[in-house]
Amino acid sequence: MLNKFLPNYEEIYENYGKPNDDEYEFKSENELISYYGEIPNITQTLYWNQKSDNSDNIMVGVNVTEDNKIIFSLTLDGTEETESKYYRKLKDFLNSETGVISYVDPVFYENGKDFKQKYKNNKYDFEK
Repeated sequence: MLNKFLPNYEEIYENYGKPNDDEYEFKSENELISYYGEIPNITQTLYWNQKSDNSDNIMVGVNVTEDNKIIFSLTLDGTEETESKYYRKLKDFLNSETGVISYVDPVFYENGKDFKQKYKNNKYDFEK
């Protein structure tokens, strides 16, 4: 996913530690995501950025929920047309029918199951 939306993203795995072990350094992005995706009842939000060749200022987010689901997000600076283009790209890439667009405040959900229940039938005019 990172390579799809941020082909020259800045790696972040060195910026995060394990809970209760701040000295531990992850060795790769995959190890970081796998660790948080496998540990039950723990949440973590990760963000990636790319400073060059990123005209829409895209930032990729991964929210690992306490029920071990991963919710992906894109933050960007663009028009409604840009917003709908990336929204569709993200849903297509993930092969997902669930999605939501938020602006100033992030969307609220308890966990991955709650996210899916709240937003599974969410459809925007540009999707019809």
